Amino acid sequence: MSALYRAYIRDEVLGPIGMPVDDEALADEAPPLDLIPPRGEMLLVTLDGAPVAIGGVRDLNTPVAEIKSMYVAPSGRRRGIAKQLLGRLETIAAERGCRAVRLDTANHLTAAIAIYRAAGYREIPAFNQGPLADLWFERALG
Repeated sequence: MSALYRAYIRDEVLGPIGMPVDDEALADEAPPLDLIPPRGEMLLVTLDGAPVAIGGVRDLNTPVAEIKSMYVAPSGRRRGIAKQLLGRLETIAAERGCRAVRLDTANHLTAAIAIYRAAGYREIPAFNQGPLADLWFERALG
């Protein structure tokens, strides 16, 4: 899972906006602690035994959970994996009693934005100070 998380940071977060990527510094990068139980969950998706996607949900102890760090490796794209992963993260939040989920994203992640909109997410005002976020979305559960 850590290798996919590092690829997410390198390929989707820093690289597209021209920020330098220090592969040595990324070697120890792992998903944040708030994405592990009981406050959150991090999922790993495999395809033919190989890891191809990750996604997390946190703040499961609040009415509104936050989806974080969704990433599908190039080898897993255009297969519906992102849509299925998003749905599973929403289900986890709903099962824990959350009434809605929200997320932030960046303008350059056009495929992700299309998936969120198709899944019923609506744009909302900024709910955090994410330095790389340009758009914020929320979707009611239930």
